[in-house]
Amino acid sequence: MKRQKLLLTNLFTVCALAMLPAAAMAQDEVASVATFDETTLPAESYWFGDGEPADMYAGEIYDFYSGRYMFTGMKHSCSWWNGYALSNETATEYTDLSHQFRSAAGGAHSGANYAVYYYDSWDVVSRIYNVYDEAGAPISGMYVTNAAYALNSILNGDDYGSTPFATGDYFKLIVKGYDINDEETGTVEFYLADYRSENEAEHYALTTWEWCDLSSLGAVSSIHITFETSQSNTWGALTPLYVCIDDFNGEHTNTGVSVNTIKADTRISAAGKSVNISTQAAGYTVEVYTTGGALAASRKGCSGTMSLDLGELPSGVYIVRANGTAQRVAIR
Repeated sequence: MKRQKLLLTNLFTVCALAMLPAAAMAQDEVASVATFDETTLPAESYWFGDGEPADMYAGEIYDFYSGRYMFTGMKHSCSWWNGYALSNETATEYTDLSHQFRSAAGGAHSGANYAVYYYDSWDVVSRIYNVYDEAGAPISGMYVTNAAYALNSILNGDDYGSTPFATGDYFKLIVKGYDINDEETGTVEFYLADYRSENEAEHYALTTWEWCDLSSLGAVSSIHITFETSQSNTWGALTPLYVCIDDFNGEHTNTGVSVNTIKADTRISAAGKSVNISTQAAGYTVEVYTTGGALAASRKGCSGTMSLDLGELPSGVYIVRANGTAQRVAIR
């Protein structure tokens, strides 16, 4: 499987570079942010490849470009696909699959278009490829929100076995970076819905665009996104595996603090008036913010697993950041 992925990576990169005009190859002439607005779509529409594939079961690979990046997908028919699609739909309601290209936030984070990603566990094609930086380059992050389809399942359940989320449930992204040799550079996890807390006041499912920090992945040539959900059965996930993406490799411009970015090697939890950090990292800083974005406490020069006493803070919900991870916690 690894060899297959490597061959696909190199094939897409070579083909993409060959298709680019010579003038466009100058890196300083290419936008570094994928805003998805290079393509003009009809109002309230979406795109995931042109026409019907000649062989429905084999499907056809398609791609589109934004900024320095190529986004790929596989189309089998006008209703069977996986990978990345473009959308500018602004409605948030979901009643059937014709609404699968809608974002829970109602439109894009910026501009008109955004990407919709649907993950199929059989898919080895759909990645985001950097086609301008031969050795790869760091990715700052991306804005993400739930797709209307996934949100509807989280809140209401559906006819495919999913039930409304309750205490203990969760739905998260798993983002892996790969270098030019298809070696993994790191993993970032990001919760699109988190009902794990015993305190129902802390439960949430994203309906706004939130920043997912990917800088810890280092220099990458490609990105692959999968999902994990608490609701699954023998055949796989019951939560629809969709996410909406915008401003890939952009800047974190939202007010307040991003609350859901998680590095696989760092865990944050709370017990009473203390926050516990579990990590092997050294020299990191712990910052505690109010939900309004005000810095409430901090400690620099932390190493390894530690505990921070927040006894002087009023009880409530706070956002704790440490070693590239940000997590909402309740201080009692």
